[in-house]
Amino acid sequence: MASFEGTVAPAWLVDEVADGLGSVCLFSPNIESDDQVAELIATLRRARRDVVIAIDEEGGDVTRLDAHTGSLTPGNAALGALDDVGATAAAHRLIGRRLMTLGVDLNLAPCGDVNVAAANPVIGVRSFGDDPALVARHVAAAIDGLQSVGVAACVKHYPGHGATVDDSHQSLPVIADDVESLKRREFVPFAAAVAAGAAAIMTAHIVVPAVDDAPATRSPRVLGMLRDGLGFDGVIVSDALDMAGVHGPDMAAGDVTPLHIGYAAIASLGSGCDLLCLGARQGPDVPATVVRAIVCAVAAGDLSLDRLKSAARRCASLRTHRQPQSAALASDDGAAVAEVARSALTVGRATPGAIRGALIVDCRPTVSAANFDVSWGLGTDVVALDPTASTMNATDGTAPTAIVERALDRPLVITVRGAAAHPWQQRLVEALAIARPDVVVVELGWPAPDREATLTTWGASRASTRAVAELLTGDPARRDGSEYGSADVTSMSR
Repeated sequence: MASFEGTVAPAWLVDEVADGLGSVCLFSPNIESDDQVAELIATLRRARRDVVIAIDEEGGDVTRLDAHTGSLTPGNAALGALDDVGATAAAHRLIGRRLMTLGVDLNLAPCGDVNVAAANPVIGVRSFGDDPALVARHVAAAIDGLQSVGVAACVKHYPGHGATVDDSHQSLPVIADDVESLKRREFVPFAAAVAAGAAAIMTAHIVVPAVDDAPATRSPRVLGMLRDGLGFDGVIVSDALDMAGVHGPDMAAGDVTPLHIGYAAIASLGSGCDLLCLGARQGPDVPATVVRAIVCAVAAGDLSLDRLKSAARRCASLRTHRQPQSAALASDDGAAVAEVARSALTVGRATPGAIRGALIVDCRPTVSAANFDVSWGLGTDVVALDPTASTMNATDGTAPTAIVERALDRPLVITVRGAAAHPWQQRLVEALAIARPDVVVVELGWPAPDREATLTTWGASRASTRAVAELLTGDPARRDGSEYGSADVTSMSR
């Protein structure tokens, strides 16, 4: 599964596709508009019709198609907080319908992680919740929504990334629990995914010492538990092989080279992965190096040709999802999803009445591969409803006094985003609460268990920031779902 720079398929990529490259994954830098994406995919299909086109479109905070404006589909934590599996299925039908019209085969979603660590830097609101049974039923609903309209679902990150406090992009997380604990918690959503007919499951670069010392992506034992223990016979997709975690505890993220990725590819294939995600923004050197490494490994007897044939057969099964299983979207899907963000809002303290002229302070954590950029924020949506309001961004190092001086006699609202994983946000809120006891605190991420926000949205989707803006300004714009559009998917062609 290769990637590339830019919004137009480069010649080297078109040539690789024509020569048999299994898959191409699209990331936000490849995307300007739906029309542009459709033409990009059409170019790749002209090179070879059966290439598998993948994308990471979870909705909520993690959106590729709407990376510049924010997703109108609430994220998994909001869906889990509402706990309406019908709404979860509707949200994923809407995502799937859009992907299907563009020509995408495989969505690297939903997350099946049970987020039990509030300080988790990589999962958080990408999870449906911290209860295994709740996560399991919403994973099943999400799979049904995506696959009913012709897009294959890939549940991630097996064996479960929700109990970790390290980022596998940068290091190698460890789950220290025993196997029985894994079966009671981490494995429950993945068992539900298998039962729901998930087309694919993605691995995590984490170590489970109770099973193996190798990262799960490179562990025949851990992947064997997925095949033999859970009975999964679909496609196992590796998480990105340019991440530090897959290379072991001594590898720093900046040290990964194409040759390292080639070694990881051989180990992952040999351990049971079928489709190798090479990472984002990779040029021609990476897939070429990986192919050479695999060919050499087969020639040397270090990787069996039968293993490659088995992987190829499984990857071919992804193409069977191109035909929708249902005739059309449910007519009320858009309306149901439009209400999710509003209904999922959790009030921690008495909500103030409608406020005008407020200073809206949006905390901006440092962007990383795990902490996805959210360029919109609450301030944008409040000002759209109340032009007398103003906005300010806060980062690690912003002085509380600077905010207090800006606010003066105005109402003050501050948003945090996963404050449990960003102590500087907690410190800032504590200082402001002393200087301004009336401050309204909005948590857009996974809430800290010992910190009560005025409002918790369970995600930073555009849908969630709009819901808060409407509540704070007293301007509830009731949405009928028309902004999601409507279409009969049977009339769409690739």
